[in-house]
Amino acid sequence: MTKIEISKEQREYFNENGFLVIEKVLDEKDLQDVIDELDAEIDIRANKLFRQGELSNLYEKEGFETRLAKISSETPKLAVSIWNGILHGPAIYELITNPKLLDVAEAFCGEEVIASSVYRLRPKIPNYGYGEVPWHQDSGYFEPYCDDSLVMTMWIPLVDTSAVNGCLYVIPGTHKKGVVEHEMHGTGKYLSVKEELVPKENWVECAVPKGGVLLLSNKVIHGSFKNSTESVRWSMDLRYQSAKLPTNAQITRMEDEIVENIEAGVPAACYPPDADFLVRSKIRKDEVIVSYEEFKKLRENFVGKPVTNRFGVTWKEIQMDDVK
Repeated sequence: MTKIEISKEQREYFNENGFLVIEKVLDEKDLQDVIDELDAEIDIRANKLFRQGELSNLYEKEGFETRLAKISSETPKLAVSIWNGILHGPAIYELITNPKLLDVAEAFCGEEVIASSVYRLRPKIPNYGYGEVPWHQDSGYFEPYCDDSLVMTMWIPLVDTSAVNGCLYVIPGTHKKGVVEHEMHGTGKYLSVKEELVPKENWVECAVPKGGVLLLSNKVIHGSFKNSTESVRWSMDLRYQSAKLPTNAQITRMEDEIVENIEAGVPAACYPPDADFLVRSKIRKDEVIVSYEEFKKLRENFVGKPVTNRFGVTWKEIQMDDVK
């Protein structure tokens, strides 16, 4: 397999702007396995709703990009049941640990790469009440201790994205100014940068094609808006960091790596509610998670710690009327 190389110019662009679009990282097979896995889950859950009388049509003739939209026009239950990181099948594990993505992660995070076991699935459904994501910094959700370190998000579309179907927008350079004040968004499910702190210009539309990847610094301000099509804009968020940072991954710690210290204010992980795991290593190769069975066990048995609620917000649970 050909190694993905990151150029000096790409590194400089990311460091200066806080984001980078890389096209043609993943091929059709890399994504099709995930799409097939999601299709199978949708089919199982649609059939259950149909048997229960909560869905009048299975919409089996619809494709991946339209079936969930049709189902959601009748009931929100299926969309809510697969939102965020609820699913954790083999294809999702294979994507998180895909060598092409790890090549990219290593280029920015170093040779010892930690991944979060909990990805975020983002099916932006037309007229979905939970679909638009307000301006925010990912660090707003993480431990403040990690603000000045890189916890990289890889935003991966499973379909071609554009302004029409709700691609991401990024405000370049905002990662250089620290974490700004956030508040609870009106939905009760997202943090949102306070309106007066959002720059009113230089918004960059990141229309990433299928197979491409959008890299985001944890401090760059970004968001996404309405999907004005009749199809679902499917995407996933994956996160990677250096093993030198706080992590709850069950690995041998080296002298130059930061470990939890409650008295010194060092957290268990940059995002302690979710399980971390080692995905690439030069010095701990026998501690890398290399099978779906290990990943599944980790997901099912991990007990996390709460993240610091730095903005004092109150979260709302996902409700059935979030899809309208």
